[in-house]
Amino acid sequence: MVGGTVSTAVRVARADFLQRTRSRRFLVVLAIIAYIGYQLNVGTFELLYQDTVGGTTVDYRGEPTAPYIGLTTGLTGGLFLLFFGYYVLASSLRRDRTTGFDELLASTPVSDRAYLLGKWFSHVGVVVAMLTTLAAAALVNHAVHGVGPTNPIWIVGAVFLIGVPMGCFVAGVTLVFQSIDWLRGTLGNVTYFFGAVTLLSLVAAAFAGDDGGAGSISLWIRAVDSIGLVAAGEMTFDALLEVAPGYDGPPVANYGTGTLDGEMATFEWNGGSWPAWFYANRLGFALAGVGLALIATLPYDRYAPRDESAGTAVVSRLDRFVTSVFSSEDTAAAESETDEPANRSLTPVIDRSAGGFGRLFVQEFTLLARGHARWWYVGAALIVVVGVTGSALPNAIVSVAAIWPLFVWSGMGYRTDHHRITPFIVTSNQPYRQLLAEWAAGAVVTAAFLGVALWPTILNTGFEGAVVLVGAVLFVPAVAQAVGLWSRTRRSFELGYLVLWYAGPLNGIAPLDFAGATTETIGTLIPVLFGAVGLLALGASLARRAIQT
Repeated sequence: MVGGTVSTAVRVARADFLQRTRSRRFLVVLAIIAYIGYQLNVGTFELLYQDTVGGTTVDYRGEPTAPYIGLTTGLTGGLFLLFFGYYVLASSLRRDRTTGFDELLASTPVSDRAYLLGKWFSHVGVVVAMLTTLAAAALVNHAVHGVGPTNPIWIVGAVFLIGVPMGCFVAGVTLVFQSIDWLRGTLGNVTYFFGAVTLLSLVAAAFAGDDGGAGSISLWIRAVDSIGLVAAGEMTFDALLEVAPGYDGPPVANYGTGTLDGEMATFEWNGGSWPAWFYANRLGFALAGVGLALIATLPYDRYAPRDESAGTAVVSRLDRFVTSVFSSEDTAAAESETDEPANRSLTPVIDRSAGGFGRLFVQEFTLLARGHARWWYVGAALIVVVGVTGSALPNAIVSVAAIWPLFVWSGMGYRTDHHRITPFIVTSNQPYRQLLAEWAAGAVVTAAFLGVALWPTILNTGFEGAVVLVGAVLFVPAVAQAVGLWSRTRRSFELGYLVLWYAGPLNGIAPLDFAGATTETIGTLIPVLFGAVGLLALGASLARRAIQT
């Protein structure tokens, strides 16, 4: 029985893997990964330690030897899979669901377990293909830009040791999320993003301020070391102390670009043995991925109704049952009768542009505002009350107001293609009118949420505060619409927006704060630049519609 399940899963995996690798989108992903591999070897992203010496921040970076590049590339692969793997892999089940293939599969003897296990194998295969591209790019670029001999064992080995277990885990999480009705869409995308941030932050928060050395890190921190930061720290810490014996910063290295105005020092690390606990850590993440794939069979229902929540489906089934019990045979017979075709008529279409822009705007606004969960409307009402009364800190309420309408914005540009009504729009008399009405509706939603959040700021700063609001109103809906139109998926905008929001409004990086959560952007060119980007995005949407017509 188990052998039959596995063999069936392998066949499902093979078919799904071939389908995915033949997609042009997958080639774009591989191209992006190859470019990341190039950036690693020219020092854009690095594994580094930071310390303060005489009031100046010092970045201790490693020489680009093969072990150091391999370790850095492995960390990059793990980080990429942790934050972006879900969004790359999630399209598999969604494709089967939207094309009706899952219903066709339901008529075959393939079980849910074999089907989902096959999907998991396929996801892992996609992960291996991405990691292979990353390792190959690192090998080639190290041979050109690196220091010392190019050791393929260290580079390729580090990439796969760190990346494959992480990919197994993300593949399992993806199947669980895509098997639960209320986690398939925007809520699932947001939940996963914050879950990934939390998992990575557990390690960073645990060793922050710990100056007891790498050996003082507790066992539970090692257990949740998702991308290998703790292991990298243990292996390279002694090499750091050889050039900086007075180092008293965190015992685990940072990962990124480092400081712009600090000093830089280098240390040389030529490899070493991986910690024994790290192999157990990697095995744990891989087994957790398999377990999650099996757990996904519990909520997965290939017969679930389309575009309905589980609660709605239950109510609908109960309503049909009650109706069938209490209706009489005569009533049922009467309901089953149909009128003759000659007795039915449709209102003739005389003017295809009747109603004008105003009516179309109301319809687009209704589409954006309706159909959300009740908790979303409750949260929106709380944002309005808190914003108008000024009972919360400006940066807090603006950050919340900037993320809450994501459920509205993510459908812009994408909805018409998803529901297959684009051909009707582009063949109408006014193919651009729907586009402008949708953008205007999104702008009203943006102005409503951010307007109440920025109200106290606008009162205090006047015109300069209003410029911040106008810049955000121009920027967000236009970019959402353009990305949705060109990518034909909502995930691209959701992921990009989450990263921008996390860095800008939430963490206060002023050049990325499009919403004005910090006061640093008031009176600067930053809101104007975001508004200009919004106008360019609106132009890109119009260009896309022109291509469609």
